[in-house]
Amino acid sequence: MAIKDNIDIRIDDESARRMLREKKHKAENWQPAARLIHRQMQVNADSMFVRNRRGGRHRGVTWKPFADQYTRITDGATVPAEGGVRRLRGSGQVLGRLRPSGTRVTSSSGLLQDTGTLRSRALISRRITKTKLVMSSGNVRYARRQHDMRPWAFFHLPNDMRMMQRILLRHLLSG
Repeated sequence: MAIKDNIDIRIDDESARRMLREKKHKAENWQPAARLIHRQMQVNADSMFVRNRRGGRHRGVTWKPFADQYTRITDGATVPAEGGVRRLRGSGQVLGRLRPSGTRVTSSSGLLQDTGTLRSRALISRRITKTKLVMSSGNVRYARRQHDMRPWAFFHLPNDMRMMQRILLRHLLSG
């Protein structure tokens, strides 16, 4: 097969310089891209709360489910966090564990979602400088302790790296 046409590529010096100046300006002002990365990380954190509602594995992290309340010595029955096991004395069933808000754990309760504060404030705070993007859960005082047990704010490589590359590339190549 013979090549019939030649391809001639020419770069106009002035248009190349103009394009490089535009891209330099975009590279120096990465804040729009940083805001998009922050928003995507919020979505990722929220997906942790949804997917691991009752415990499980998502984005490479395992959340332990609610711990059982106790195991009775008399009959060996294990009472789960949501209760529901027949009482030994009296009538009725054992109630679910009492949560910090004063409500009880039920079969539909979600991990780390007692009041909804932690989930709604996950990575809500951000600070963008010329070289940094800092994200945090604001001033939720128990967030760090809970994050140590069941992490929700982290980079899952290589997926999050690809997401950031796409956002930054789109930012550099846009208008």
